[in-house]
Amino acid sequence: MVILASSICTKTGKALASRQFVEMPRTRIEGLLASFPKLMVPGQQHTTVETDTIRYLYQPIGEEMYAVLITTRQNNIVQDMDTLHLMARAVSDICDVTDQQDVVLRGFDIILAFDEIITQGYRDNVDLAKLRMITEMESQEEKIQEIIENNKQREAKQELKRQAKMFDQQRREAAKRGMGESSMGGMGSSGSILGGGRMGGSYEPLLSREPEPVRSFASASPTRSNTPSVSANARGMRLGRKPKGADAMGAMQNEIDLTQSLMDNMSIVDSTAAPAASAASRATPTMPPMDMKGVHVQIEEHIVAVVNRDGGLEQMEVKGDLSLVISDPAYANVQVGVVTNNKHNAQVKTHPKVDKRRFNTDAVIALKDAASSFPLSQPIGVLKWRIVSTNEDDIPLTINCWPSLSATGTVDVNIEYELTHPKLELNGVVISIPLPPGAQPTVCDVDGVYEVDRAHSTLEWQIPTIDASNSNGSLDFSVPGTDAGLFFPVVVSFACEKPYYDIDVSGITGADNEAVDFSQNIALIPDQYAVI
Repeated sequence: MVILASSICTKTGKALASRQFVEMPRTRIEGLLASFPKLMVPGQQHTTVETDTIRYLYQPIGEEMYAVLITTRQNNIVQDMDTLHLMARAVSDICDVTDQQDVVLRGFDIILAFDEIITQGYRDNVDLAKLRMITEMESQEEKIQEIIENNKQREAKQELKRQAKMFDQQRREAAKRGMGESSMGGMGSSGSILGGGRMGGSYEPLLSREPEPVRSFASASPTRSNTPSVSANARGMRLGRKPKGADAMGAMQNEIDLTQSLMDNMSIVDSTAAPAASAASRATPTMPPMDMKGVHVQIEEHIVAVVNRDGGLEQMEVKGDLSLVISDPAYANVQVGVVTNNKHNAQVKTHPKVDKRRFNTDAVIALKDAASSFPLSQPIGVLKWRIVSTNEDDIPLTINCWPSLSATGTVDVNIEYELTHPKLELNGVVISIPLPPGAQPTVCDVDGVYEVDRAHSTLEWQIPTIDASNSNGSLDFSVPGTDAGLFFPVVVSFACEKPYYDIDVSGITGADNEAVDFSQNIALIPDQYAVI
């Protein structure tokens, strides 16, 4: 009473992907699949064939392939047919069923899906929605690590830019000093010998702590006894002599070239990593790049919202944090004033080094110890909040999906969206609706644009912006079929630069209570937003 094997094969019986659930050599399963096409009777209506001991249940996928379930004759054929249908739909989700090469390349993913459907020869209690969730193998820890890595790369690039700016400023100052000293040398200063009026000393980079190599600059003091006296008219070193200030400028130029090469390498790494991250960019949008000032405020929220197809709220959680990135040492001990409206009953926590009492009374984020300071050039979270709700009215964007069977053998689907929080502005919204494998939808009416993803059998409904002026819209289409449950889960992705939690930075002051100019970016990221 067990399933022997589940396979994908060609019409000639060649195995493309197969999973055996009992001890069976490879030659045995290849022989069974090779004999399967010979047992088929042309023109028969049912999709089962039997031998003395084996039953084949099959379903065409694409034009040249079959999904085949090999069982014993004593098995429950009704349950096995349901398992076969789920297998075929899973294969259509994973790969392009019109391309045998794609089936072979995605064979490992197909085998994993078979293992989730069937365990040790028995059908597991899974449906297509749960199977998709399992095979996606999303990891919250992995997402957090990706965010941390992106932050580290962004901080490294900012540090390199800051160093390049310092080098450039130092070069300009050195050029100015070189011009001034050369004019003094033209006035007949006796201190200008080989160095062209450097007046003693040598250039030392700001960030370097290594001892400077010995330069061929003469001291400005004419009374040093341990320095050989050289005539001002000496010509021994005239041939091939470097211009005035060449050593200092050359050292500085080398450091600038090194910094620029590091920045170029960083950009190369980012460009090569972009294709790998593009597949997940829709689910986890990144924060937009911007020029950071001496004090930068970063507000980032992650929302999880799962609604069932009847409209009930299964899960909703919003996690957010406010971080400071201080790159100017003059602002290492700033005070941040915030404005909040805790109408969502959020759980708010401050950093242990932040004065919690002052935050609760004055809504000011400041350090407990006035003599201490914030770390420089690295993000530090100073405020966190968490919102958990079971109220359907708290969902920022509601999605209603209404599939209904028609008398003509099609399913008419109506999907509507409504923005329930007018203060939010959602950009690049994509609502992904599953389709039956190989089906071509007929779209009757749409607000926005749509695209059919044949590889994943989904209809991608794209709305550029959803805000108070475009708070609702609908999509109507029809698809041949008889199963209204195929159109779930509906997955939503978007980018938003306004927080769900009502929080804003009213101002930042320094240690002298003077206003500090700051930059700020905000991101609301949907980790999971679906109708199941």
